[in-house]
Amino acid sequence: MNTRTLALALGLFFFNAQATIVAAPDEPQSIAVQSDVITSAVEYIHKTLEVDGQHYNWTIMIPPSAQRGGPGLLFLHGIGSSGDDGKLHIKYGLPPAIEKDPEAWPFIVIIPQKESTSDWDFHESAIMQMLDQAIEEGFVDQDRIGITGLSQGGHGALVFASNHSDRFVAAAPVCGYPHVAFDKEGKSTPFPSIAEFQSSMLSIAKNIKEIPVWLFHGEVDPVVPVVCSRVLNQTLKSFEADVTYTEFPGVDHGCWDAAYAKKELGEWFTEHLKE
Repeated sequence: MNTRTLALALGLFFFNAQATIVAAPDEPQSIAVQSDVITSAVEYIHKTLEVDGQHYNWTIMIPPSAQRGGPGLLFLHGIGSSGDDGKLHIKYGLPPAIEKDPEAWPFIVIIPQKESTSDWDFHESAIMQMLDQAIEEGFVDQDRIGITGLSQGGHGALVFASNHSDRFVAAAPVCGYPHVAFDKEGKSTPFPSIAEFQSSMLSIAKNIKEIPVWLFHGEVDPVVPVVCSRVLNQTLKSFEADVTYTEFPGVDHGCWDAAYAKKELGEWFTEHLKE
């Protein structure tokens, strides 16, 4: 048995023991930034985009430590922030972490909001157009862009990094999963078979093994099984990829507060997105 097969076998042992159905996260339990009463020095530029009949709100977040035309991050929200209000996508995860410590995040951040609860896979064209527009308008350097996201956004970060490994310099998915869990209509799909899970995981790992990856997950996540990150970590290691894995003991699905509170994550992105 080679190392890659061994890694998958190890992960699938956990899969058999712990697999559950991926469901919508209870994001409002997390500490949120009330975007309509923000008084910090962080600048927000709100934009809209229409693609294939779908309307998108998106925001460019500019901390005072960020340099226009410098490094940037693409942040993808979880399913609970889907909608058309133009606010929920900046209330949870990375944006409040930046508000709390803007100096730790010297990046211009592109933050899309999708109306549908379908997985980010079905919005890829629109998100890439937002990224292109941010580059064309001089907000970020096209060669210095990282990607991150939480829950459904963690899945999106994995998928987009996998499909566009030439565009993203580093990826930090938080409690993500490798397979489509919400179809084009936004309906929850059954947890995949072991074969489907293995296929999705291998495909993503092969495509992102050339870029640095930092995975985060809560040990007792009842929504997205921790096995998703455990198996991806082991699979990337079997490819001798540059991967870091942080599992928070006793933490459930809302591990993004702990992940984005880590000053080391901002430093990690800074190191990998430097000129």
